Amino acid sequence: MKNIKTFITQDGSLGLYNTELDEIYHSKFGAKKEAFEKFVEPCLILDNKPLKILDICYGIGYNTKCAIENFKNIKLIDCVEKDEELVKKSPQFEYDKKINDIIENNLKNPEFIHFYTDDIRKIINISDKKYDIIFHDGFAPHKQPELWSVELISKILQKLDKNGLYCTYNHSKPVLRALFENKIYIGKVIKDNRTIATTASFNPELIKNPLSDIDIKELETKSAIPYHDWNLKLSSQEIINLRKEEVKNSKLQTLSSLKKQK
Repeated sequence: MKNIKTFITQDGSLGLYNTELDEIYHSKFGAKKEAFEKFVEPCLILDNKPLKILDICYGIGYNTKCAIENFKNIKLIDCVEKDEELVKKSPQFEYDKKINDIIENNLKNPEFIHFYTDDIRKIINISDKKYDIIFHDGFAPHKQPELWSVELISKILQKLDKNGLYCTYNHSKPVLRALFENKIYIGKVIKDNRTIATTASFNPELIKNPLSDIDIKELETKSAIPYHDWNLKLSSQEIINLRKEEVKNSKLQTLSSLKKQK
């Protein structure tokens, strides 16, 4: 695992740090806790039917492992991760042995878990499957904007069942704007009076804490200008440069000036 270091999070679970991108894979407060609170817990409302799950940016599998631990009836999990070595080593990372054994067995002989080790931009068009739950757990947009473009999010949401849930830890304004432009209902995951994650669904009844009128107004400012990757082939830097140019030339109101009006 080149450029990867491990560290112990506050709940005792093991987290990863990417030295090349200067980004952590997991919250310092707890990798297992983060997987549950930001991804699995918001989707427990769907735990009344056989579930099909798409796990984007699988990493070492905390979201998938947490899903196996907490959902009663999983029909299928498709895991996408560009780093093949991470995927192969994921059963070795601290978690319940029974669940790690399930991961290892499915790596060798896929039963209900399937692993795709390639760029999600290539994988997303492979099948016409619809998923009940989509986990989207890429690095921050300013480091890997190719994972958060309007165009990729559009492709991802095409895979979401009309009564399904999309979940991500990310609640930055460019990502919220990308979701908003894809005409989906957006909600906030709130813990201890703060937003920690984002949910989205084509069914408004599945959104527990919808964006407020103020939240939506903020998505009309410069700070919410999203990332674009028109042909899903641009490099990170090309996407970042495109957004910088759009922000520079934009006549939209700034977020700070909007807040001064309140």
